[in-house]
Amino acid sequence: MKKVVLPLLVLALAIGGMVFLFSLRQPPPSQPLERVPVPVLFMEAEPEALTLEVESQGFLQPARTARLAAEVGGQVVERSPRAESGDFVEEGEVLVRIDPRDYEAAVAEAEAAFRSAEAELLRAEADAAQAEADLRETGVDDPSPLARRIPQLEAARVGVDSAKAALQLARTNLARTRIRAPFAAQVASVSVEVGDVVAGRGGEVARVQSTGRAEIPLPLSRRQLALLQLPATPAAIARPPAEKPRVRLTLGTGPDAARAEGWIDRLEGTVDETTRLRNAVALLPDPLALGPVDRPAFPFGSFVEARIEGRSLERAFRLPAVALVGEDRVRVIDGQSRLREREVRVVQRRGGEIVVTEGLAAGDRVCLTPLEIFVPGMEVAPERVEDPFAAGPTGRTAGGAGE
Repeated sequence: MKKVVLPLLVLALAIGGMVFLFSLRQPPPSQPLERVPVPVLFMEAEPEALTLEVESQGFLQPARTARLAAEVGGQVVERSPRAESGDFVEEGEVLVRIDPRDYEAAVAEAEAAFRSAEAELLRAEADAAQAEADLRETGVDDPSPLARRIPQLEAARVGVDSAKAALQLARTNLARTRIRAPFAAQVASVSVEVGDVVAGRGGEVARVQSTGRAEIPLPLSRRQLALLQLPATPAAIARPPAEKPRVRLTLGTGPDAARAEGWIDRLEGTVDETTRLRNAVALLPDPLALGPVDRPAFPFGSFVEARIEGRSLERAFRLPAVALVGEDRVRVIDGQSRLREREVRVVQRRGGEIVVTEGLAAGDRVCLTPLEIFVPGMEVAPERVEDPFAAGPTGRTAGGAGE
């Protein structure tokens, strides 16, 4: 019996001692948690008057292109020395001449027929006058038109008109043996050579493109169109160029880029079925720099970048795109250096910038550091950015700041 009770007693005494010792232990002193503000970059919002701009791109094409075809047939006997691709011609200048001899003969025959018809008309008039006199002498009160030779006189008059029309046609065909430039232009191509035989109303002989203006179709989305004031009505299209939206064109990149200024002439009436975009047509005067313009030439077919002048805003805020959270929010630092989100109205996103018209006040401190973790009212350590539009103001931050 003692062998069982003694060990149990020793175990009970040991447990009791341990409980007593644990009861004497003092808890460690508690220390409050220290909150470290998150460092962020900010800019002060300042309202300004802005003119919106919309970016697009397109290809230069001549405002007018003429595809010249021979209207009469024959052998090509002359081709102008300036009828070469890339050369320039004046309005009315002869590019190609077709052998005119057959058409000169046709003019001579038509002139002879016309003179004969005129002589026939003179005889018919004389006969009609003599018939009138004879009828008066014989005392006929109501002679018939045939007795007065009226049908013969009308036939002679019709013969003169017909001969005159035939003569005019012969002269026109003779003039058509000279294929001329319809306007001052640059020659795009000539497809005949001396000795070739062309058919009347045949295929293309030459193609020329006007040099006075170039057109640039610029595709725009519905959102972009809402930012512009483009001429889309007859009255707006009829306005002079000085009253139409300006467009700045850039050809190439870097320091060698060529720049020019034109205007938006009109808005095309249809939407592209594939892209769902609508073209605004820009005009560039003297694209090949043939006149007194201080800029390089813009050859036809060149790809250009365009910046179109849009609506003017009296009061708007320009912010770096990095300040935008989601679609329509920014984060603002209040007077206690706490971060809040605010809904704004973004009217334009352009490159690395956004334009805001509502939701901000002058002097608001807008956060430029994107944060992976955000809690409304979180304390931050703000640092002002002197040039918020310089590259890379996204955060030298720690403790949850995005890199």
